[in-house]
Amino acid sequence: MASNYYAAQIKQCIGSGGRNQSRLLKTIHGHIIKTLPYPDTFLLNNIVHGYASIRNSTYARKVFDGTPQPNLFSWNNLLMAYSKSGHLSEMERIFKRLPSRDDVTWNLLISGYSLSGLVGAAVKAFNTMMKDGSVNLTRVTLMTMLQLSSTNGHVSLGRQIHGHIIKRGFESYLKVRSPLLDMYAKLGLISEAKKVFFGLEYRNTVMCNSLMGGLLACGMIKDAQHLFRGMEKDSVSWTAMIQGLARNGLEKEAIQLFREMKMEGLTMDQYTFGSVLPACGELGAINEGKQIHASIIRTNLQDNIYVDSALVDMYCKCKCTHYAKTVFDRTKQKNVVSWTAMVVGYGQTGRAEEAVKVFLDMQRSGIDPDHYTLGHAISACANIASLEEGSQFHGKAIISGLIHYITVSNSLVTLYGKCGNINDSTRLFNEMNVKDEISWTAMVSAYAQFGRAIEAICLFDKMVQHGLKPDGVTFTGVISACSRAGLVEKGQRYFELMINEYGIVPSNGHYSCMIDLLSRSGRLEEARSFINGMPFPPDAIGWTTLLSACRNKGNLEMGKWAAESLIKLDPHHPAGYTLLSSIYASKGEWECVAQLKRGMQEKQVKKEPGQSWIKWKGKLHSFLADDESSPYLDQIYAKLEELNKKIIDNGYKPDTSFVHHDVEEAVKIKMLNCHSERLAIAFGLIFVPSGLPIRVGKNLRVCVDCHIATKHISSVTGREIIVRDAVRFHRFKDGTCSCGDFW
Repeated sequence: MASNYYAAQIKQCIGSGGRNQSRLLKTIHGHIIKTLPYPDTFLLNNIVHGYASIRNSTYARKVFDGTPQPNLFSWNNLLMAYSKSGHLSEMERIFKRLPSRDDVTWNLLISGYSLSGLVGAAVKAFNTMMKDGSVNLTRVTLMTMLQLSSTNGHVSLGRQIHGHIIKRGFESYLKVRSPLLDMYAKLGLISEAKKVFFGLEYRNTVMCNSLMGGLLACGMIKDAQHLFRGMEKDSVSWTAMIQGLARNGLEKEAIQLFREMKMEGLTMDQYTFGSVLPACGELGAINEGKQIHASIIRTNLQDNIYVDSALVDMYCKCKCTHYAKTVFDRTKQKNVVSWTAMVVGYGQTGRAEEAVKVFLDMQRSGIDPDHYTLGHAISACANIASLEEGSQFHGKAIISGLIHYITVSNSLVTLYGKCGNINDSTRLFNEMNVKDEISWTAMVSAYAQFGRAIEAICLFDKMVQHGLKPDGVTFTGVISACSRAGLVEKGQRYFELMINEYGIVPSNGHYSCMIDLLSRSGRLEEARSFINGMPFPPDAIGWTTLLSACRNKGNLEMGKWAAESLIKLDPHHPAGYTLLSSIYASKGEWECVAQLKRGMQEKQVKKEPGQSWIKWKGKLHSFLADDESSPYLDQIYAKLEELNKKIIDNGYKPDTSFVHHDVEEAVKIKMLNCHSERLAIAFGLIFVPSGLPIRVGKNLRVCVDCHIATKHISSVTGREIIVRDAVRFHRFKDGTCSCGDFW
């Protein structure tokens, strides 16, 4: 009687599923030791089974070793302890020692391999069991193998198990057909799933959910909706449907279904909220997102890490990073998902420096990044051309082994391309064992930005030859490469290829590239005709591109047209005033320059000041034209004076035609000498060791005179100078620039 009483207590303890299972079980075990000096094998088996259920193989083994006459149940319970806890070597050793085996023994062995992800070993064990012939195949084994097939995408194994089900007459068993249906649905084999589903006399909600999930995963939305409307639904059904709609680009429908679910008064859990929040993020539906956030608070799920991560992601996608940061800071237990959401959020909203900082904080907190997080952190470094931190992340990728993930490799190719290390970018690209469209696009864009048009074009052609499909970003890269090399006809052919062969509808970016292609080469009338033939007017970038070319070519008449169009489109865009003012200044029409300045003042339009920066020893040193804020001011201006003398002796002649001020020539020259990039270059010459290139960033395009001067500086100093302006890279070395003076 005592054995039965304690066995019932053990069973109740294990069935409770509470947090204190281990403590309660040990308490019961202690009472047994005190009250029963010689417990029978039945009770000892129950104790071993209890410890096995909570994955405590150490205690299970101690009790087993104290069993005077262990039977097959005893051995199976010990095997279960090692199977569940993942101690596979001990599991295998016990299995070999077993005096006899039954179907439970084999199920535990197969289950142990399956739980540890060893698909091959599980299949081998199953096949060995089938060859043994002494053990009957049970529905438990079949259910385990079906689960293994669906979890690991093993189609052939799943079909093999289905054959055994038919052969052994298990087709009528509901508990077998349900996982069979689930397997086919999860593997995307919808026709087979439907056959199983409609072959059932009785279909419960779980089965309907399985088929509906498979239909949604395969994009069969109408079929899934039809099934959903006619079935008996539970909260899982509603959640699955909301998630399926959101993942298939039907975000509005997903949010509407969430509202209906709420009106039905059904219980919403972390998965429901985690399914609808991404829909709000994709739509930028901040109001709906806030309402859902309020529901989360009311249901006391605001401390759920899954929900918090979804909230951070939603707020970031809605460009409300301050709300995202509030949720993130409040999250008590952050995991890699919540940290990643914040890194990605900052990166996607143009706040790359904050993204890098969050990533560094994540590492300091002891959370190891996955390939997705690291890839986005490297992308953030690329967006701010932070080679120093990007290189550190590269080292992290190598040490952690994440370098082999294509997301990380692609980000590194982009990083080095955007930082002007085109050779490192090329090397990494060539070392990649697997390349996708993003890999090729990143390399094409890197070559284009660095002025290596021929390499960009050749790489694009190779990409197509490899059977990969270029997207809109790839075409932007190859057309811009043609633009920067003056390959007008080739660029036009790629534009036509994009539309006619690949069916890509040109975006504003593509039209701006074409305007740049024509106008940069001096074919301004063709650019005008192209604009007039566009399905919609150019955006601000397109008009600015044309206006910039008009300034460089001195075409006042077309410059006026472009400037007026830009000002009409965006009255507060400074380029319409400043670039036209530059054309007037080059022709000496100072009254017109003054009139434009008055117009800017009246409309409160502010010209973005030219700014350049250089990073040295982890600190960013920023400069404006005529800057007097640097603590190294005296050294910088002394270096500039020294450089000016040397480059004049080297043949440099200042080009003052684009100075917007009606002042004497000497003053114009002095103004040119104090442009922000020259201050940054002088700083680099003072502090950056001679063996390293000087890397300068600039927010505007390099002016003609600074471009000429920097070529001479590279010649007289023997230094490599890399300038990344608003449009492209310029690599100055030995008196030449990588752009071939075509920018």
